[in-house]
Parts: sequence; C-alpha cells; structure tokens
Amino acid sequence: MKIAISSTREPKVEAVKEAWEVFASKILSDPEEETIFCGYDISHGTLGMPLTVSDLMNGARSRAEKLALQLRREKSEANFYVGLEGGFNVIDAQGPRRQAFLESWAYVFDGYSGFFGHGGGLYVPSSIADAVIDRGMELGIVIDRLSNQTEVGNKQGTWGVLTREMLTRKHSFVIALIAAFAPFYHPEAYGLTA
Repeated sequence: MKIAISSTREPKVEAVKEAWEVFASKILSDPEEETIFCGYDISHGTLGMPLTVSDLMNGARSRAEKLALQLRREKSEANFYVGLEGGFNVIDAQGPRRQAFLESWAYVFDGYSGFFGHGGGLYVPSSIADAVIDRGMELGIVIDRLSNQTEVGNKQGTWGVLTREMLTRKHSFVIALIAAFAPFYHPEAYGLTA
C-alpha cells in the first residue's frame, strides 16, 4: 500500500500516518501488509492564505490531483493521493464583526474518486487574523513573532500556540483525514459497494 502525501512538512506527514493507524485495518485485506508513506512538495498553485471554505477545499483537491498527475508523469502511482490545506474561514469578511477560524482540510483521491474532510475550527484573534488578511503577512511569520519561536508551522503550528498545545496542527489534520477517508473504509455507509 502506498500513500502519496502532497507535503513534506512533518505535521502533515505525521497526521497521515496517525490517521491511517486508526482505520488501516478496515482498508487493508492483509493486516501484515506494509504501508509506505511518501511526501512530495506540491503547491496548490495560488498565492496567499486561503480565506474561504471554497479556497481551502480547492487547495486540498488541487494538491491531491497535481500529485496524482506528477506521479503518472513519473510512471509511478499510489493507492491514495492526499491533499492537505490549512487556512482561514473568514466570516463577515466586510463587517466590523469579522471573525476568522483556522481550519484544516483534507482531500483523499484514489485515482477515480475523491472525498473531502475537515477538522474543527479554531477562532483566531484579530491581532493575528488582521495581519494576515489585511496586510498579507504569512501566518507563520505572525505566529513566530507572537510566540517568540521559529518555524512554528513545522511543529505545533498556530493550533498549538493558541491552544497551549492541547490541539496541534497535526491533530487538526488527523481529524480531517479520518473524515476524508471515511468513504474508503466504510463504503457501505456511502453507497459505494456493488
């Protein structure tokens, strides 16, 4: 079993591995079958932070589909292609009561069918959200400055900083992945069995 992941960042790769452990026995016909996880550096092709659910979903799907195309060009393939996207879901974007929620989305594609899943939403204080939304700063830079750390995005992420590491970036993607893989490990519930 080969699972191709559209990122080489540790929180994302580790999230796929952790989620897989939850449901692998429901997908694998042989519990002893080895699963190989391969990370690839795939961008979604747009600049800036996703600010809507549509942006997040398109980013996750784009990453998975680009990964599948890249592997086909390399005369390779995987059983699953995983696209992961994190960003904001901005509510009342034009009003004075604007709120931004940090969300993590997953898209899992088997070469024929693909499905979305997302984790919870974490309210982002305006002191952070405004810098990203209005001034175009990268969330990683803003959160590094706020936390007096470096490379937070490659560790616990904004999730970890804002929740005192009760929820991390990896955790948010684990939930999204368990949800996105559901039609593959429970096809009967989704009407996908013959």
